[in-house]
Amino acid sequence: MRKQKLNADTIRSMSKEERQKLLEQLRAELLKLISQKERGVVDNPGKIRAVRRAIARILTIENEENLKEKVLTFLANNKGKAFTIEEIAEKINEPRISFLKHVIWRLMLEKKVVKVGVRKIAIAQ
Repeated sequence: MRKQKLNADTIRSMSKEERQKLLEQLRAELLKLISQKERGVVDNPGKIRAVRRAIARILTIENEENLKEKVLTFLANNKGKAFTIEEIAEKINEPRISFLKHVIWRLMLEKKVVKVGVRKIAIAQ
């Protein structure tokens, strides 16, 4: 049986528990591959890089989900008000503005937040 491709959409469709289980499996596999490499018996050296990237992809999506929750909670607590991305970043204590922009863009695609005016963001009704 062929393994399912582990792209971002596949990871996003998983539940949080499934992602954590997969992350544990990948970390165990990486440990095994690194020990094989040190002994000089690794079959596919490129697999190490692929596993590292998969781990990074899962962690990035986990961080994205956590930031989405923070943004939605903040906007829900301030319902009826609109904020710029910079104001949201300051209020939720998030220094990574470009990552926050990406998360808000994804929330707009999911229709959970809306653009109000030129630069303001508010929670969708």
